[in-house]
Amino acid sequence: MLSFSRTCLLVFCAGFGWACSSAVPTGDPGVSAVGEHFFLYEGSELEIALGAGYAAGHVGEEFLLLGASFAGANSGRMTTVDRAGISVQTPDRRTIPLMSQAGFRDVYGRLSAAARRAEVYSPTALESRPSRRPCGDWFFRVATDGLARDVLTISSIEVCEGVLIFHVPEGVEPGRWVFEIKLDDSVVEIPFFLG
Repeated sequence: MLSFSRTCLLVFCAGFGWACSSAVPTGDPGVSAVGEHFFLYEGSELEIALGAGYAAGHVGEEFLLLGASFAGANSGRMTTVDRAGISVQTPDRRTIPLMSQAGFRDVYGRLSAAARRAEVYSPTALESRPSRRPCGDWFFRVATDGLARDVLTISSIEVCEGVLIFHVPEGVEPGRWVFEIKLDDSVVEIPFFLG
């Protein structure tokens, strides 16, 4: 059975005449685009599908919400993704770290509806390989939904997905943003534009 977000992504791609499997290279190493706000990254340690569609419609707000799916690269080894290594760079080059679980818990009442809406924009393209299965771990959890993780260890047969939340006290600005993950042997950089 298809998840709601996967169904939306398939309808979204089909509705705009895109083939979800035929992304267009962006000129940034390992990054391809499927439309204006959906990106695929393929590196030596990690594959990522990143959706900035929700964020694009919420410029000026205090929180940046991105949908993401992570899968280990086909290197045969596990990939470790640490919350401390995830950030975004603002158009004016400030670095904003991924929100902590405690911070998320503190603002959950204000963010719960937005996080659910942002899940609609969460990409699931990495699950298309039949050998991949959901990992069940993520960086944010409500108290009744299991434990949040500060570190994900992902194999090439797993896909971990969810919403990534960044607190931007000055408000989300229009312009060029860069999503970044520092891994053991590489740095992932996925530029995207808002506004």
